[in-house]
Amino acid sequence: MSEYRNDTQWREKLKSKPARYWIRDEIEEIIKEENIDRRRFHEASKQQFAHVIDKFYYTFFDYENCRKPDRTELGYLWLRIRDDICLERQIICGKDWCSHISNIKTFTPPENLSDLHWLILSQGWVYEGNIDEIIAVLSETDGFLDDFYVVSKKYDRMIVYCEDGDCMSLMIKS
Repeated sequence: MSEYRNDTQWREKLKSKPARYWIRDEIEEIIKEENIDRRRFHEASKQQFAHVIDKFYYTFFDYENCRKPDRTELGYLWLRIRDDICLERQIICGKDWCSHISNIKTFTPPENLSDLHWLILSQGWVYEGNIDEIIAVLSETDGFLDDFYVVSKKYDRMIVYCEDGDCMSLMIKS
């Protein structure tokens, strides 16, 4: 763990920023301290954010009966998953954080493990990465993370982590 994240005052340093930036700063520190290859995991370009979030929203969620969320606040979207598009749903409740995170690999077909996926955080941040790197980064987070979504770049599968329900779900688009 880096000096920054090991420093007991690091959370105090974050208080000068809006709360939605805390997880972004933490992920940046994790990338540095774990020497994550930025070709295999990185924040998506700001020009991509709107397109990725819009496509994610209109593909998986009940946009006809619910107002569109602000792109910077995507919490509780898992409550509005469209029933008509999901061919398959699986739900796993893990014993702890690490078991939840390892389910990402369980829910990803072996032939897609090396593909880039979107990691969309409820705070509105969008990352692009391989499954192993997504797992490595998420497993190091310290609690600023709420709901998150791992979405195939084909938008045919979505893994949902729901903090309130403390469970992870897989949605496969029909």
